[in-house]
Amino acid sequence: MMSSKLWINKAPSQELVYEFVSQGFFTPLLAKVLINKGFSDVKSAYSFLYPRLSDFSDPFIIPDMKLAVERIYKAIKFGEKICIYGDSDADGIIGTFVLYDFLKSFTPYVEWLIPSKELEGYGFHAKFLPYFKERGISLVITVDVGISAYHTVNSAKALSIDVIITDHHEIINKPETITVTGKLTPPSSPFYYLCGAGVAFALIRALRTYLFSQGFFADREPPFLRKYLELVCLATLADMVPIKGENRLITFFGFRDLLNPFFPCTKVLLEKADLKFGLSEEDINFKIIPKINSAGRLGKPEVAFEFLTSSDKTYAEKEFSKIESLNQERQALEEEILNSTISQFDENFKNSNFLFLVFENISKGLLGLIANRFKNLYNLPTIVISQENEVAHGSVRSPSRINFLNIISQCKDLLIQFGGHKYALGFKIYKELIPQLKSRLEELMKNYKPDTPSVEPIYIDAETSLSELLYRENVFAFEQFHPYGEGHLPPALLLKNFEIKEIKVLKEKHSKLILQKEDKELSAIFFNKLLENNEIKLIVGTPFINSFTGNLEIKVEDVK
Repeated sequence: MMSSKLWINKAPSQELVYEFVSQGFFTPLLAKVLINKGFSDVKSAYSFLYPRLSDFSDPFIIPDMKLAVERIYKAIKFGEKICIYGDSDADGIIGTFVLYDFLKSFTPYVEWLIPSKELEGYGFHAKFLPYFKERGISLVITVDVGISAYHTVNSAKALSIDVIITDHHEIINKPETITVTGKLTPPSSPFYYLCGAGVAFALIRALRTYLFSQGFFADREPPFLRKYLELVCLATLADMVPIKGENRLITFFGFRDLLNPFFPCTKVLLEKADLKFGLSEEDINFKIIPKINSAGRLGKPEVAFEFLTSSDKTYAEKEFSKIESLNQERQALEEEILNSTISQFDENFKNSNFLFLVFENISKGLLGLIANRFKNLYNLPTIVISQENEVAHGSVRSPSRINFLNIISQCKDLLIQFGGHKYALGFKIYKELIPQLKSRLEELMKNYKPDTPSVEPIYIDAETSLSELLYRENVFAFEQFHPYGEGHLPPALLLKNFEIKEIKVLKEKHSKLILQKEDKELSAIFFNKLLENNEIKLIVGTPFINSFTGNLEIKVEDVK
């Protein structure tokens, strides 16, 4: 069987492999994989593969963290009213709940507000400041939003309302207030890649430490923090931030805690997902996270928040039924828009450098989903805009090879506001300026024409055999690698020296290979590929633990 892909071996330093094997007691296979994942010292590699709760870093490394906890402590001590203002996606809703649930253990004067993107669009909006003032709120803490809300913060100051920003998006116009974000630490720090809920979790860790130092727990039990990891794990995977630093710890422990969840909402989420074969990253990404997101997508984030606050399973099931209805509505709307849009495109569309789609009055919450679907379908940056009245809202999704935040920054004179990540961002623009934005982007994108290689490369992290791959220590280590995510992908292994015992066809489109060598057997799955050739001698694939059988298997990428 001829392969259409180019196999490239990543050759790690032999000196480093020797160091990992001799000093770190890694197997040669694990040493090569870890080195090719970017680890250059035994200690960091070991901490990544076998993390401990004590590996969480000191949250006071984040600038302004001490100022933030001092201000919150003051509010608790003197009975000030606090409002937590969050974004309406899964990350923002979860982060808002985590901070709210923690603070309400210490003060009855804490409220929450998650504006509807459908009505308000993305951002920390000044229009809510009179509402805060009327309710006597003197401290607003944002979650997953506000890093560029310079003018809103200044307006809050004029009303004697203090603001603490907690966010993780790229800093464009930093507000002059207490700002807690990993983006103010070096990229090498464990906090740099935290999502919004991750920043909120770092804040409550720091606050608990500070309250301890003030003798706050002399006559009461300190709050239990690990329970939040199951939710912050979901937010971290949902926001597709790199699984590095604190994110590895959050997802490692949170993923495992989901097997026996603490919160009624999480128990119901897992039960309703009908997980017949245990829990996998695919289950989280396709069965769980979209349901949390659906409420915010359709302008009803309060439904998801109320679900998270469920005190018992019966109430959680009742609230979940609302989320299910919204998710079905979201799916139907999304498919309708996608199908009607795709049918309008001709072949010239495929030669574009980017996609620029303009609609009339569609849900703002669906913009990112539609942009992401087209980005994945055509592997091109996609801008989706919804026009309504004089102001339009836009959402951008871009492949990782193009930093679209840099590109859109060169159009800021045309925009009312913008912000987000390098590859996922939103903006507001006056309707009459949309044609100018498209023209500007066409000029800028000339330098970013995708360079599609004639042969798709596969980068191989290590070569191995059945006996080596199935060695007990290697199997245990690959169990520890889960969950995978952005920046932490399964290693690509080249499997040699095996015989094919059997090839089975699954669902008329997948191939399951039973590989053997002496007394060793291994299952390998080649999705969307039918194989009949028993003469296959080489397989490149990624290892995974079958959540139903508990066995190590290979997801095939290519064969020769």
